[in-house]
Amino acid sequence: MHKASTTKSNWHIYPLTSADQQHHIGQSERILSSIQPGDRPILAWSVADPEGLVLGFSQKLDVLNAPELARQPLPIYRRRAGGTAVLVGPHLLSLDVFLPGDHPLVLPDIVESYRWFGEAWVEALLQLGTQTRLVLPAEARTQQALRKQPETGTYEMLMNRACYGTLSPYEVVAGQRKVVGLDMIRRRAGSLLQAGVLLQWDTTTLASLLGHTEDEQALLYQGLKERAVGLDTLAGRAVGIEETIRAFESVVTKLV
Repeated sequence: MHKASTTKSNWHIYPLTSADQQHHIGQSERILSSIQPGDRPILAWSVADPEGLVLGFSQKLDVLNAPELARQPLPIYRRRAGGTAVLVGPHLLSLDVFLPGDHPLVLPDIVESYRWFGEAWVEALLQLGTQTRLVLPAEARTQQALRKQPETGTYEMLMNRACYGTLSPYEVVAGQRKVVGLDMIRRRAGSLLQAGVLLQWDTTTLASLLGHTEDEQALLYQGLKERAVGLDTLAGRAVGIEETIRAFESVVTKLV
């Protein structure tokens, strides 16, 4: 059941919901399946409670270290979008953006359809005192190509077990470290763009669950620290959820 939405500019906005991740996944599916041409676009904010691990649509369960998962059991979920594992919980603010198929922000080029979303996050994070930038498609392709090279392939495929260990076009980074991860589900009636904003970043749990040996766990623990960063580290203070929401909404409600 949705909380009552508000309307700002041309957007319907559902306020922050804190619930288990399956609730959020189900809500996303329901809204996306009901959207119609001519509808107002929708923003829906969420935080997962309890903490859990979300696997990408095509990611297999054997990516997980089963004995470690038994020692520290977490609920495991699967999203409809691609990508790889994301640890959800109070450290991650999630946003779903639903656009009807005839909305001007839905472009024929799927990759370019992410650009406005990343740009809006860069502008919003600047309001919070953090300097970030977009990952351009060529940069993302260069990193992805490292997975196929003999000298870097093993390490890059290891980092690729976690969503925040790799880059995709128009995601938001500080230097080379990801702050906002993006994905998309596109259907004939409309699109769902999803953003995950790292409020804090601790690699301990992901490293233990995705590393199958002690060496892999050590590499993931350190490597993921170098691949992503939390807003608290960038801003030098705890960045609140509500102020993050306000900053993004002040940007996005100026758009068509």
